[in-house]
Amino acid sequence: MKGAFLDFFHSVSILIILVVALIVSQVARKALNRYALRSAGNMRINATTFSFLKNASSFVIFALALIAVIHLIPGLEKLATTLWASAGILSVVIGLATQQTFGNIVSGIFIVVSKPFRIGDSIKLPNGNQGIVEDITLQFTVINNPENGHIIVPNAVITRDYVVNSTIIDDKVCNLINLKIMTDDVDRAILLLQEIASSHPDFYNASASEGNRVSTDELKPVMVQVVDLMDSWIALRLSVWCKSSAKASGMRSDLLLAIKKRFTAEGIKI
Repeated sequence: MKGAFLDFFHSVSILIILVVALIVSQVARKALNRYALRSAGNMRINATTFSFLKNASSFVIFALALIAVIHLIPGLEKLATTLWASAGILSVVIGLATQQTFGNIVSGIFIVVSKPFRIGDSIKLPNGNQGIVEDITLQFTVINNPENGHIIVPNAVITRDYVVNSTIIDDKVCNLINLKIMTDDVDRAILLLQEIASSHPDFYNASASEGNRVSTDELKPVMVQVVDLMDSWIALRLSVWCKSSAKASGMRSDLLLAIKKRFTAEGIKI
């Protein structure tokens, strides 16, 4: 009777531990979700770090639950102690954990810290597989390929070789606009072009950015060059940077229309 009661007690205790672990895991993930929402405005946490932290918190919680279950059952605790005390089993477990599991965890941390790629990035692997990074767990990186399949790559494998990241690029674009004008005041025309370009909402001032390795002339906010001269007209080239490649085409269209209107008002023929 006492043995049956102990078995029932252990079964209920294990069930409670697992339920509590599940609840704590969900609470932790929801708390991280709330933190991410609050931090969205100032970008204190990105999607990659956020996903890794959620997976890590769940792993730690369930690992602690497993340890509690092992210590709860005397027979299981003795068996675990015996296995760990065995030199042969211990060396195999340590070897596997170090080379595979632990290696993947360390590689996952490396990915989150150094950010060679992030969730949402488009990457290509050395074997030709490519797709969008969907998740980065403690053990694996999940890639969604163009066929909507999921490529599961161990973190240690993906950090051991090169990865082509098509997302980490400089999104700024330089618009080049060539035009031929008829005027006796070229300086005035150049000033007007610079004024029109710099007043556009998507204008990017390259001269104000840090880390440029180009000459001083190339760092002018808006560059206008005389590229050809004829008896009746002058060829000019306007170079102006746009903040985003997605807006470059629209910016070019806006500038062409603004130049036409302004030059017409100023009596400059195009």
